[in-house]
Amino acid sequence: MKPDSITPATTPCLTSSLTSIAAAVLALGFAASSVAAPVQYEMDLRTYAGMGAGGTMGMIGSLFGSKGAAVSKYMDLRLNNPGDIPDGYSADHTVPDAMHIGPVLPLKGERRSTGTGGSGESSSEEPDGRLLIYWGCSETVAKGQPQIIDFKAMAKSMSPEVMAMVRQARAGKGGTAATQGESLPPRTVWWPFGDYNFKGIPAEASAVGEHVVKASFMPQEIRYTIGNELDFLEPLNLKTSGDLKSAISLNWDGLSRTKGYNLNAVGAAEKEMVIWMAARNKSPMLPNSQTTCTIPAGIFEKTGMAMVAEEGVGPTGGFSYPPQEKGKPKKPLIWTARVRVSTSDTALLGMQQAAGDAAGKAAADSVVPGGGSVLKGLKGLFGK
Repeated sequence: MKPDSITPATTPCLTSSLTSIAAAVLALGFAASSVAAPVQYEMDLRTYAGMGAGGTMGMIGSLFGSKGAAVSKYMDLRLNNPGDIPDGYSADHTVPDAMHIGPVLPLKGERRSTGTGGSGESSSEEPDGRLLIYWGCSETVAKGQPQIIDFKAMAKSMSPEVMAMVRQARAGKGGTAATQGESLPPRTVWWPFGDYNFKGIPAEASAVGEHVVKASFMPQEIRYTIGNELDFLEPLNLKTSGDLKSAISLNWDGLSRTKGYNLNAVGAAEKEMVIWMAARNKSPMLPNSQTTCTIPAGIFEKTGMAMVAEEGVGPTGGFSYPPQEKGKPKKPLIWTARVRVSTSDTALLGMQQAAGDAAGKAAADSVVPGGGSVLKGLKGLFGK
Protein backbone atom coordinates (compact mmCIF):
# COMPACT_ATOMS: atom_id res chain seq x y z
CA MET A 1 0.00 0.00 0.00
CA LYS A 2 1.38 3.41 -0.96
CA PRO A 3 1.86 5.95 1.86
CA ASP A 4 -0.26 8.57 0.04
CA SER A 5 -3.25 6.22 0.09
CA ILE A 6 -3.58 6.73 3.87
CA THR A 7 -5.56 9.87 4.73
CA PRO A 8 -5.33 10.91 8.41
CA ALA A 9 -8.25 12.54 10.17
CA THR A 10 -8.16 16.31 10.00
CA THR A 11 -9.32 17.21 13.49
CA PRO A 12 -7.15 20.03 14.96
CA CYS A 13 -6.02 17.94 17.95
CA LEU A 14 -4.96 14.95 15.87
CA THR A 15 -3.34 17.14 13.22
CA SER A 16 -1.29 18.89 15.89
CA SER A 17 -0.19 15.56 17.38
CA LEU A 18 0.83 14.20 13.98
CA THR A 19 2.81 17.36 13.27
CA SER A 20 4.66 17.06 16.59
CA ILE A 21 5.47 13.39 15.97
CA ALA A 22 6.71 14.14 12.46
CA ALA A 23 8.92 16.92 13.75
CA ALA A 24 10.39 14.62 16.40
CA VAL A 25 11.09 11.88 13.84
CA LEU A 26 12.80 14.36 11.53
CA ALA A 27 14.89 15.69 14.39
CA LEU A 28 15.99 12.17 15.31
CA GLY A 29 16.80 11.49 11.66
CA PHE A 30 19.03 14.55 11.39
CA ALA A 31 20.75 13.65 14.68
CA ALA A 32 21.40 10.08 13.54
CA SER A 33 22.73 11.18 10.18
CA SER A 34 25.41 13.26 11.83
CA VAL A 35 27.11 10.08 13.11
CA ALA A 36 28.42 7.72 10.42
CA ALA A 37 27.26 4.11 10.77
CA PRO A 38 30.08 1.57 11.19
CA VAL A 39 31.09 -0.95 8.56
CA GLN A 40 29.61 -4.33 9.54
CA TYR A 41 31.41 -7.61 8.86
CA GLU A 42 29.84 -11.06 9.18
CA MET A 43 31.61 -14.41 9.20
CA ASP A 44 29.69 -17.71 9.27
CA LEU A 45 31.54 -20.98 9.87
CA ARG A 46 29.37 -24.02 9.13
CA THR A 47 29.86 -27.76 9.20
CA TYR A 48 27.56 -29.87 7.00
CA ALA A 49 26.88 -33.60 7.10
CA GLY A 50 24.31 -35.86 5.47
CA MET A 51 22.66 -34.64 2.27
CA GLY A 52 24.15 -31.18 2.75
CA ALA A 53 27.71 -32.43 2.33
CA GLY A 54 29.80 -34.32 -0.16
CA GLY A 55 28.06 -33.16 -3.32
CA THR A 56 26.31 -35.74 -5.50
CA MET A 57 28.13 -38.74 -4.04
CA GLY A 58 27.30 -37.63 -0.51
CA MET A 59 23.63 -37.37 -1.45
CA ILE A 60 23.61 -40.82 -3.06
CA GLY A 61 25.33 -42.28 -0.02
CA SER A 62 22.78 -40.76 2.35
CA LEU A 63 19.91 -42.10 0.22
CA PHE A 64 21.14 -45.66 0.72
CA GLY A 65 22.10 -45.20 4.36
CA SER A 66 25.85 -45.51 3.89
CA LYS A 67 28.08 -45.46 6.94
CA GLY A 68 30.46 -42.59 7.54
CA ALA A 69 28.41 -39.85 5.88
CA ALA A 70 30.32 -37.12 4.07
CA VAL A 71 31.26 -34.02 6.02
CA SER A 72 32.13 -30.64 4.56
CA LYS A 73 33.05 -27.22 5.88
CA TYR A 74 31.75 -23.92 4.58
CA MET A 75 32.63 -20.29 5.27
CA ASP A 76 30.52 -17.29 4.31
CA LEU A 77 32.02 -13.79 4.47
CA ARG A 78 29.95 -10.63 4.12
CA LEU A 79 31.04 -6.99 4.30
CA ASN A 80 28.18 -4.49 4.64
CA ASN A 81 29.04 -0.87 3.86
CA PRO A 82 26.67 1.86 5.13
CA GLY A 83 26.91 3.70 1.78
CA ASP A 84 27.31 2.91 -1.90
CA ILE A 85 30.54 1.15 -2.83
CA PRO A 86 32.30 3.11 -5.61
CA ASP A 87 33.17 1.57 -8.97
CA GLY A 88 36.62 0.05 -9.28
CA TYR A 89 36.71 -1.02 -5.63
CA SER A 90 38.87 -3.80 -4.23
CA ALA A 91 38.22 -5.84 -1.07
CA ASP A 92 39.68 -9.03 0.36
CA HIS A 93 39.97 -11.18 3.48
CA THR A 94 43.29 -12.71 4.52
CA VAL A 95 42.87 -15.98 6.44
CA PRO A 96 45.42 -17.82 8.63
CA ASP A 97 47.53 -20.62 7.16
CA ALA A 98 45.50 -23.21 9.09
CA MET A 99 42.59 -22.65 6.66
CA HIS A 100 44.63 -24.24 3.83
CA ILE A 101 42.98 -21.94 1.27
CA GLY A 102 43.75 -18.48 -0.08
CA PRO A 103 45.34 -17.04 1.89
CA VAL A 104 43.76 -13.93 0.28
CA LEU A 105 40.05 -14.32 -0.51
CA PRO A 106 38.40 -11.75 -2.82
CA LEU A 107 35.18 -10.08 -1.63
CA LYS A 108 32.87 -9.22 -4.53
CA GLY A 109 29.38 -7.78 -4.91
CA GLU A 110 26.79 -7.03 -7.53
CA ARG A 111 24.71 -4.01 -8.34
CA ARG A 112 21.38 -3.78 -6.55
CA SER A 113 17.95 -2.74 -7.73
CA THR A 114 15.64 -0.03 -6.43
CA GLY A 115 12.71 -2.36 -6.98
CA THR A 116 10.61 0.50 -8.34
CA GLY A 117 10.06 -0.91 -11.82
CA GLY A 118 7.00 -2.64 -13.22
CA SER A 119 5.81 -5.76 -11.44
CA GLY A 120 4.85 -7.70 -14.55
CA GLU A 121 1.71 -9.75 -14.84
CA SER A 122 0.13 -10.93 -11.61
CA SER A 123 -0.92 -14.53 -11.06
CA SER A 124 -4.61 -15.30 -10.56
CA GLU A 125 -3.85 -18.72 -9.07
CA GLU A 126 -5.34 -19.00 -5.59
CA PRO A 127 -3.55 -20.88 -2.78
CA ASP A 128 -4.82 -24.38 -2.03
CA GLY A 129 -3.99 -27.26 0.29
CA ARG A 130 -3.30 -27.70 4.00
CA LEU A 131 -0.34 -27.39 6.33
CA LEU A 132 -0.23 -29.77 9.31
CA ILE A 133 2.09 -28.75 12.14
CA TYR A 134 3.25 -31.15 14.89
CA TRP A 135 5.76 -30.56 17.66
CA GLY A 136 7.46 -32.22 20.61
CA CYS A 137 9.57 -35.33 21.21
CA SER A 138 7.12 -38.19 21.82
CA GLU A 139 6.17 -41.59 20.42
CA THR A 140 2.54 -40.60 19.90
CA VAL A 141 0.87 -37.39 18.78
CA ALA A 142 0.13 -35.14 21.74
CA LYS A 143 -3.40 -33.94 22.47
CA GLY A 144 -4.35 -30.80 20.57
CA GLN A 145 -2.16 -31.60 17.56
CA PRO A 146 -1.79 -31.03 14.70
CA GLN A 147 -2.34 -27.36 14.13
CA ILE A 148 -3.99 -27.19 10.71
CA ILE A 149 -3.64 -24.24 8.37
CA ASP A 150 -6.03 -24.33 5.42
CA PHE A 151 -4.55 -22.08 2.74
CA LYS A 152 -7.83 -21.60 0.86
CA ALA A 153 -9.74 -20.69 4.02
CA MET A 154 -6.94 -18.38 5.10
CA ALA A 155 -6.99 -16.67 1.70
CA LYS A 156 -10.73 -16.02 2.04
CA SER A 157 -10.13 -14.18 5.32
CA MET A 158 -7.53 -11.88 3.75
CA SER A 159 -8.51 -8.47 2.49
CA PRO A 160 -8.40 -7.89 -1.30
CA GLU A 161 -5.43 -5.56 -0.81
CA VAL A 162 -3.38 -8.24 0.99
CA MET A 163 -4.26 -10.87 -1.62
CA ALA A 164 -3.20 -8.47 -4.37
CA MET A 165 0.15 -8.02 -2.62
CA VAL A 166 0.59 -11.81 -2.37
CA ARG A 167 -0.15 -12.27 -6.08
CA GLN A 168 2.22 -9.46 -6.99
CA ALA A 169 5.00 -10.93 -4.85
CA ARG A 170 4.55 -14.34 -6.49
CA ALA A 171 4.51 -12.79 -9.96
CA GLY A 172 7.59 -10.69 -9.22
CA LYS A 173 9.82 -13.69 -8.52
CA GLY A 174 12.32 -14.20 -11.28
CA GLY A 175 11.60 -10.82 -12.86
CA THR A 176 14.15 -9.33 -15.20
CA ALA A 177 16.38 -6.41 -14.32
CA ALA A 178 14.25 -4.22 -16.60
CA THR A 179 11.18 -4.79 -14.40
CA GLN A 180 12.98 -4.39 -11.09
CA GLY A 181 13.90 -0.72 -11.29
CA GLU A 182 17.10 1.28 -11.51
CA SER A 183 20.47 -0.40 -11.00
CA LEU A 184 22.50 1.03 -8.12
CA PRO A 185 26.04 0.41 -6.80
CA PRO A 186 26.46 -2.46 -4.31
CA ARG A 187 26.60 -1.95 -0.56
CA THR A 188 27.57 -5.53 0.26
CA VAL A 189 30.46 -7.72 -0.93
CA TRP A 190 30.74 -11.46 -0.26
CA TRP A 191 32.88 -14.55 -0.44
CA PRO A 192 32.79 -17.17 -1.95
CA PHE A 193 30.41 -15.25 -4.24
CA GLY A 194 32.20 -14.56 -7.52
CA ASP A 195 35.36 -16.50 -6.58
CA TYR A 196 35.55 -18.91 -9.53
CA ASN A 197 38.85 -20.35 -8.28
CA PHE A 198 37.27 -21.62 -5.05
CA LYS A 199 37.37 -25.43 -4.90
CA GLY A 200 36.08 -25.99 -1.38
CA ILE A 201 37.42 -25.92 2.16
CA PRO A 202 39.60 -28.90 3.18
CA ALA A 203 38.33 -31.19 5.93
CA GLU A 204 41.35 -30.36 8.11
CA ALA A 205 40.83 -26.58 7.81
CA SER A 206 40.81 -24.48 10.97
CA ALA A 207 39.79 -20.81 11.32
CA VAL A 208 41.97 -20.29 14.42
CA GLY A 209 44.34 -17.36 14.00
CA GLU A 210 44.36 -13.77 12.80
CA HIS A 211 41.92 -12.52 10.16
CA VAL A 212 42.42 -9.26 8.25
CA VAL A 213 39.87 -7.55 6.01
CA LYS A 214 40.91 -4.70 3.71
CA ALA A 215 38.86 -2.64 1.25
CA SER A 216 39.64 0.41 -0.84
CA PHE A 217 36.48 2.12 0.43
CA MET A 218 37.29 1.56 4.14
CA PRO A 219 39.49 4.06 6.00
CA GLN A 220 40.82 1.30 8.26
CA GLU A 221 41.34 -2.45 8.00
CA ILE A 222 39.34 -4.92 10.09
CA ARG A 223 41.54 -7.15 12.19
CA TYR A 224 40.48 -9.80 14.72
CA THR A 225 41.74 -13.12 16.10
CA ILE A 226 39.73 -16.34 16.43
CA GLY A 227 40.47 -18.81 19.21
CA ASN A 228 39.62 -22.50 19.53
CA GLU A 229 36.18 -21.73 20.96
CA LEU A 230 35.09 -20.13 17.66
CA ASP A 231 36.54 -22.73 15.31
CA PHE A 232 34.48 -25.05 13.08
CA LEU A 233 32.23 -27.45 15.01
CA GLU A 234 32.33 -31.23 14.78
CA PRO A 235 29.63 -33.13 12.80
CA LEU A 236 26.45 -34.13 14.62
CA ASN A 237 26.32 -37.71 13.22
CA LEU A 238 22.51 -37.71 13.14
CA LYS A 239 21.05 -41.23 13.12
CA THR A 240 17.47 -42.40 12.59
CA SER A 241 15.61 -45.66 13.19
CA GLY A 242 12.02 -46.67 12.49
CA ASP A 243 9.73 -46.42 9.48
CA LEU A 244 7.11 -43.83 8.60
CA LYS A 245 4.31 -45.88 10.18
CA SER A 246 6.02 -46.13 13.56
CA ALA A 247 7.69 -43.70 15.92
CA ILE A 248 11.05 -42.57 14.53
CA SER A 249 13.97 -42.37 16.93
CA LEU A 250 16.62 -39.73 16.40
CA ASN A 251 19.99 -39.56 18.13
CA TRP A 252 23.18 -37.59 17.60
CA ASP A 253 26.55 -36.82 19.14
CA GLY A 254 26.52 -34.26 21.95
CA LEU A 255 28.90 -31.37 21.27
CA SER A 256 30.38 -29.38 24.14
CA ARG A 257 30.52 -26.04 22.28
CA THR A 258 26.88 -25.95 21.17
CA LYS A 259 24.20 -23.90 22.95
CA GLY A 260 21.55 -26.42 21.93
CA TYR A 261 19.87 -28.05 18.93
CA ASN A 262 17.10 -27.29 16.44
CA LEU A 263 15.26 -30.23 14.87
CA ASN A 264 12.71 -30.09 12.04
CA ALA A 265 11.20 -32.57 9.62
CA VAL A 266 9.05 -31.98 6.56
CA GLY A 267 7.15 -34.15 4.11
CA ALA A 268 4.59 -33.48 1.39
CA ALA A 269 1.70 -35.37 -0.17
CA GLU A 270 -0.78 -34.09 -2.73
CA LYS A 271 -2.08 -30.70 -1.52
CA GLU A 272 -0.83 -31.40 1.99
CA MET A 273 2.42 -30.56 3.76
CA VAL A 274 3.46 -31.92 7.14
CA ILE A 275 5.96 -30.14 9.39
CA TRP A 276 7.32 -31.43 12.69
CA MET A 277 9.44 -29.45 15.17
CA ALA A 278 11.16 -30.70 18.30
CA ALA A 279 9.65 -27.76 20.22
CA ARG A 280 7.73 -24.56 19.62
CA ASN A 281 8.60 -21.03 20.67
CA LYS A 282 12.07 -22.02 21.88
CA SER A 283 15.47 -21.20 20.43
CA PRO A 284 17.35 -23.46 20.49
CA MET A 285 14.54 -26.00 20.59
CA LEU A 286 16.49 -28.53 22.68
CA PRO A 287 19.19 -28.04 25.35
CA ASN A 288 22.83 -28.93 24.84
CA SER A 289 22.46 -31.90 27.22
CA GLN A 290 19.82 -33.64 25.07
CA THR A 291 21.00 -36.04 22.36
CA THR A 292 17.82 -38.01 21.56
CA CYS A 293 14.33 -37.20 20.31
CA THR A 294 11.38 -39.12 18.86
CA ILE A 295 9.10 -38.16 15.97
CA PRO A 296 5.51 -39.29 16.71
CA ALA A 297 4.28 -42.39 14.88
CA GLY A 298 2.45 -42.04 11.59
CA ILE A 299 2.56 -38.29 11.00
CA PHE A 300 4.54 -38.75 7.76
CA GLU A 301 2.89 -41.99 6.63
CA LYS A 302 0.86 -40.34 3.85
CA THR A 303 3.87 -38.45 2.49
CA GLY A 304 5.83 -41.63 1.71
CA MET A 305 9.08 -39.82 2.43
CA ALA A 306 10.28 -36.96 4.63
CA MET A 307 13.48 -35.12 5.43
CA VAL A 308 14.72 -34.34 8.92
CA ALA A 309 17.25 -31.57 9.48
CA GLU A 310 19.18 -30.78 12.63
CA GLU A 311 21.22 -27.72 13.52
CA GLY A 312 23.70 -27.47 16.35
CA VAL A 313 23.68 -23.82 17.41
CA GLY A 314 27.27 -22.90 18.15
CA PRO A 315 28.98 -19.97 19.82
CA THR A 316 29.15 -16.42 18.51
CA GLY A 317 31.88 -13.83 18.90
CA GLY A 318 31.88 -10.07 18.50
CA PHE A 319 34.68 -7.63 17.72
CA SER A 320 34.71 -3.87 17.17
CA TYR A 321 36.96 -0.82 16.85
CA PRO A 322 37.78 1.39 18.59
CA PRO A 323 37.61 -0.48 21.92
CA GLN A 324 35.20 0.95 24.49
CA GLU A 325 36.45 1.76 28.00
CA LYS A 326 34.24 1.26 31.04
CA GLY A 327 33.20 4.42 32.80
CA LYS A 328 34.06 6.64 29.83
CA PRO A 329 31.89 8.06 27.04
CA LYS A 330 31.34 5.65 24.17
CA LYS A 331 33.37 6.30 21.05
CA PRO A 332 31.74 6.13 17.59
CA LEU A 333 32.46 2.69 16.11
CA ILE A 334 34.39 2.49 12.85
CA TRP A 335 33.72 -1.21 12.30
CA THR A 336 32.09 -4.23 13.93
CA ALA A 337 32.63 -7.93 13.19
CA ARG A 338 30.52 -10.92 14.22
CA VAL A 339 31.49 -14.60 13.94
CA ARG A 340 28.81 -17.30 14.03
CA VAL A 341 29.50 -21.03 14.26
CA SER A 342 27.04 -23.84 13.52
CA THR A 343 26.84 -27.47 12.44
CA SER A 344 24.03 -29.29 10.67
CA ASP A 345 23.02 -32.75 9.52
CA THR A 346 20.16 -34.15 7.43
CA ALA A 347 18.60 -37.53 6.85
CA LEU A 348 15.81 -38.91 4.67
CA LEU A 349 12.99 -40.80 6.35
CA GLY A 350 11.40 -43.63 4.37
CA MET A 351 13.94 -43.44 1.57
CA GLN A 352 15.90 -46.52 2.56
CA GLN A 353 12.80 -48.71 2.22
CA ALA A 354 11.97 -47.16 -1.16
CA ALA A 355 15.56 -47.56 -2.34
CA GLY A 356 15.65 -51.15 -1.11
CA ASP A 357 12.46 -52.01 -2.97
CA ALA A 358 13.80 -50.39 -6.15
CA ALA A 359 17.12 -52.24 -5.84
CA GLY A 360 15.33 -55.56 -5.29
CA LYS A 361 13.17 -55.04 -8.38
CA ALA A 362 16.20 -54.08 -10.48
CA ALA A 363 18.12 -57.17 -9.30
CA ALA A 364 15.22 -59.47 -10.13
CA ASP A 365 14.76 -57.91 -13.57
CA SER A 366 18.48 -58.36 -14.31
CA VAL A 367 18.14 -62.15 -13.84
CA VAL A 368 14.70 -62.71 -15.40
CA PRO A 369 12.95 -60.02 -17.47
CA GLY A 370 9.91 -58.94 -15.55
CA GLY A 371 11.23 -60.62 -12.42
CA GLY A 372 10.51 -57.55 -10.37
CA SER A 373 6.79 -57.96 -10.94
CA VAL A 374 7.04 -61.64 -9.99
CA LEU A 375 8.90 -60.75 -6.81
CA LYS A 376 6.17 -58.28 -5.90
CA GLY A 377 3.53 -60.97 -6.46
CA LEU A 378 5.39 -63.44 -4.25
CA LYS A 379 5.56 -60.88 -1.48
CA GLY A 380 1.80 -60.56 -1.69
CA LEU A 381 1.32 -64.32 -1.42
CA PHE A 382 3.80 -65.18 1.30
CA GLY A 383 4.21 -61.89 3.13
CA LYS A 384 7.18 -59.56 3.30
